[in-house]
Amino acid sequence: MFNFSKKLTFAPGGYRELWMIAYPLIITNAAHTVMQFADRKFLSSNSTEDIAAALPGGILAFTFFTFFMVSTGFTAAIVAQYHGKKDYKKCATVPWAGFYFAIFAGLICSYVLISPGEWCIESGKHAAHILEKEKGYFRMMMPGGGFLFITAAFSAFFSGRGKTWTVAIINIIACLVNILLDYILIFGHFGAPPLGIEGAGLATTLSCCLAATIAFLFFIFQNQKRYPTRSNWGVNFDDMKRLLSFGTPAGIQIFFSVSAFSYIIFLIGSIGSSELAATTIALSINMIAFMPLLGISEATSILTGRYMGKGRQDIAEKLAYKGWRLSTAYMLFTGACYIIFPDLLLGFFKPTSTTSSIDFLDVMRSGKIILLCAAFYNLFNAIRFIFMGALRGAGDTKAPMWIIIACSWGFLVPGGYLLIYIMNVSILKVWMFLTVYSGVVGLMIFLRFKLGKWKQINMTGVPQESLVPPTYLDAIDSE
Repeated sequence: MFNFSKKLTFAPGGYRELWMIAYPLIITNAAHTVMQFADRKFLSSNSTEDIAAALPGGILAFTFFTFFMVSTGFTAAIVAQYHGKKDYKKCATVPWAGFYFAIFAGLICSYVLISPGEWCIESGKHAAHILEKEKGYFRMMMPGGGFLFITAAFSAFFSGRGKTWTVAIINIIACLVNILLDYILIFGHFGAPPLGIEGAGLATTLSCCLAATIAFLFFIFQNQKRYPTRSNWGVNFDDMKRLLSFGTPAGIQIFFSVSAFSYIIFLIGSIGSSELAATTIALSINMIAFMPLLGISEATSILTGRYMGKGRQDIAEKLAYKGWRLSTAYMLFTGACYIIFPDLLLGFFKPTSTTSSIDFLDVMRSGKIILLCAAFYNLFNAIRFIFMGALRGAGDTKAPMWIIIACSWGFLVPGGYLLIYIMNVSILKVWMFLTVYSGVVGLMIFLRFKLGKWKQINMTGVPQESLVPPTYLDAIDSE
């Protein structure tokens, strides 16, 4: 199963090429993870109520972001295919389509979705003191969406060409600024008022604005002879149509998945505040496991797009299995840590304040159960995310969209409602159900990949080139 031979490592589409693209993306996701981890740590130090409110408010904002973020981020897959065809002008043109879509999406998030979001929070019927904190955090997070989408559009120019270190640098800078702003705005240091959970949301929005600015500057100051990024800023309707045709199904897919999971989180809040706090803490810990998974998934998508552009579907197929092996190996390691060291991991979030109305011992008991289930949940997610990344890179986004809609809203949501509201089950059974759901989705995405219909998709509309077998140097794109 885990064959990491020299031949498989150094061949085109091998482990080395995959890793060279993936590890800066892992660092990028690590920056996001550290940012959210610090955010949760500061909030847990402030009060357990804040940490309980952070997940519902934050995940609702993220749910609203997902469609626009993934649709905009699909620009990277299109850039990757043009880069595989060595059409460098189009690599510079496509991100502008993503930018204009991002502007539209940002306005929707800032001015249209806040009121529906507050209604969703109120319908969760959480404790009144937690509900107000959820709404405050949500309101502060929403304006950051537009900046997040702009960053995705311009970062796609770099990630689609395999220049993932540029993306990592942008996100590391934003992460460090966010942590500093968290410290200042949550607790009220350096003359700032102590804003608590609203300060955490404001810090995230400000750091997203900084990331968008840096990504834009990196993009426009490219070598204009090879990548004319400044002279192609107008709206190209063919590029916009291509982005909407392939990107929006990917966005819809993620939106339905995340919205269904968000619904379950709100239902968990009705079980009890300690179970909600435990879920928030366990998911914060589990972000560490997702850090490499998301990086390898995105690298798989980029390289699949590149080899599809080169007409090498055979390499693209083998690449997906290599990505799955790497991800599974890491998930086995993190799962062992969850089972062996739960007290150490959960104890890191113990509040320093003694005024909390939530007993942290109850949080610890529920958290251990959740981490045990997460160890198996992550193994199924390795299948789902890696093969979904390969399908996305090839442009196969419509079938996975229907798979996710059917599984999330035809299975996860009604099943979760039945278990929590009708049967009043424990947090253990809820997370066992989530693990089964993850397994079902992973299996169906894998079967879609095995059918091989993605091999016939041509996103760019340009005839496949007849190229010599690619080398590792192609991945580096030496300029």
